[in-house]
Amino acid sequence: MSFEKELSEAKRIARLAGAVMREHFDGEQNIERKEDDSPVTIADKKINRLVIEELQKEFKDVVIGEEESTGEYGMGRRWICDPIDGTKAYTWGVPTAMFSLGFVVDGVPLVGVAYDPFLDKLYEGQKGAGSFCNGARLAVSHKGITEGYIAVTSSVEKIIADPRQIIALEQRGARFAAFSGAVYKMCLIASGRILGHAGKSENAHDVVAAHVIVEEAGGTVTSLSGGSLDYSQPFKGVILSNGVVHQDLVECYRE
Repeated sequence: MSFEKELSEAKRIARLAGAVMREHFDGEQNIERKEDDSPVTIADKKINRLVIEELQKEFKDVVIGEEESTGEYGMGRRWICDPIDGTKAYTWGVPTAMFSLGFVVDGVPLVGVAYDPFLDKLYEGQKGAGSFCNGARLAVSHKGITEGYIAVTSSVEKIIADPRQIIALEQRGARFAAFSGAVYKMCLIASGRILGHAGKSENAHDVVAAHVIVEEAGGTVTSLSGGSLDYSQPFKGVILSNGVVHQDLVECYRE
């Protein structure tokens, strides 16, 4: 089944969201703190509202946003959005923040769009139809654990609190890339630039679009234990990779 209409609409909305991101990147951001102490900006809120309003023009589906939703997780058609993934980087003036929007049916991600408004790179994927960046087909690398880089959390505090996984990967010969922006990392996997990424705190908002993009580029996406992800309900923890290094990551991150 084709979801060309959903993909086209997601791409259109992504560019609108990118314009908002650029507008506030060097301007007033009105930074607030959420309950988990993570930052939220005026751009996050404006984009989340924009996504809901634009999708409601064409579809009657539930929209689950990081900052605002029209319904809950469940079966059927759902849109899952992170208006700005990498808000910390965004507030620091580091251009690794991205817009992310995924379309899900019965818990299965079918369409994903991620947009980097600073480099004007639009990543897109549709299940069974491949993934692309600005029209060029994406493909993961075929390198092993010692031949490239694994992206890890940028939180020094988290690494200090529990360094077991990093140590285990280092013992296997892995090298690390640590920077803010989960979706940015995931798109680098789909582009063949890095080997993989494991995140213990990443949730459906962070992963849904990249899930389609990475898998359609030939990669693998699972939970930390190596199981499948179900987007009909909330979850935390994910591994994305080129497939070659996936078992290494699962063995190091499995609790």
